[in-house]
Amino acid sequence: MPIKTFRITNAGPFDDITFEFDEQVNVFVGPNNSGKSTVIGAFRVLAMGLRRAATRNPEPIGTREHVWGYRIPRASLPITLENAQTDYQNVEATVTFRLTNGNQLRLGFNADDDDCILYPETADGEAVTKARFNRQFPISLLVVPVLGPVENREPVVKKETVDENLATHRASRNFRNYWHYYSNDFEAFRQQVKATWPGMDISPPEISADRRLSMFCIEDRITRELYWTGYGFQVWCQLMSHIFRSQNRSMLIIDEPDIYLHANPQRQLLSILKSSEPDVLMATHSSELVAEADTNDILVIDKTQRSARRVRSPGEIQSTLGSLGSIHTVTMTTIAQTRRVLYIEGEDFKILRRFARRLNLRELAAGVGVAPFPLGGFPSIQ
Repeated sequence: MPIKTFRITNAGPFDDITFEFDEQVNVFVGPNNSGKSTVIGAFRVLAMGLRRAATRNPEPIGTREHVWGYRIPRASLPITLENAQTDYQNVEATVTFRLTNGNQLRLGFNADDDDCILYPETADGEAVTKARFNRQFPISLLVVPVLGPVENREPVVKKETVDENLATHRASRNFRNYWHYYSNDFEAFRQQVKATWPGMDISPPEISADRRLSMFCIEDRITRELYWTGYGFQVWCQLMSHIFRSQNRSMLIIDEPDIYLHANPQRQLLSILKSSEPDVLMATHSSELVAEADTNDILVIDKTQRSARRVRSPGEIQSTLGSLGSIHTVTMTTIAQTRRVLYIEGEDFKILRRFARRLNLRELAAGVGVAPFPLGGFPSIQ
């Protein structure tokens, strides 16, 4: 994980909270109004700041000497600033991302300033330039936008429009356009869809005489346009597109991917994410995703605490599901699904999964296909 910790101060519902990352997959859970949206929103703003930093030098900020940063105009922010400060206080709200190399990136939301500021801060105090930014801050984010159904009759738009909308809620409206312009990667994407949604195939975009795009799908020998498939499949195709795009990024951020998805695709999604290249941050209310996650993957958000709590045992997962209002029984559900049980001691299953990754045993490496049942030591066996 390129980011070691990040800290939120006076922002959203948080007075002061710190998150530590030491896993490839980090699943944020908590009840409504616990702050998950604030966390994801901070990463959305950081992604925008990184794009600006890659194309320009920092500028002097305010009247303070030797303070440089990147202005992110309010109008272009993916979040609203009206309630950025906790309880509408007239103080600066900050989010600080500390990288594993010791450098840090700080977002500042000042109640008296219309813009958000990204401050790059190096451990050695050296000045940051456009040419040196990527070397000093080796991090690239892909934030999956809010997904929804595709357009019925999608018009052809310019490639620049597609690229501008990729990180926004308008991405769903340009789904066919994306694969129209990035057709060289379509076959690999198609194979991914076929492998993850059995019985379904999808064709490249076709342009009609009136400059409309169509993508036809084949299910059980019946051909229909993408719009006429279920919403679940439409969202699944978009998720697979974003995961495909993320392979050269260091982090993938997803907010509530379970919307529109049946329980089985939800469980499969976590396995796919574990097998992908980037580190993953995900916020969810889904009991299926929480139950499918490895114990160490789960971070419980509580705005009254100073740090997010990482789950350390299957029993804690069950109590976490209870806090979400779920009566999901993790171990018994997994056993019913897999019909295979592996009795383990301590961290044995985690170690076994590391061997599985080396041997390219993807299902076992992702913890899929077997229900780990922890034993409390030899004396506990009856």
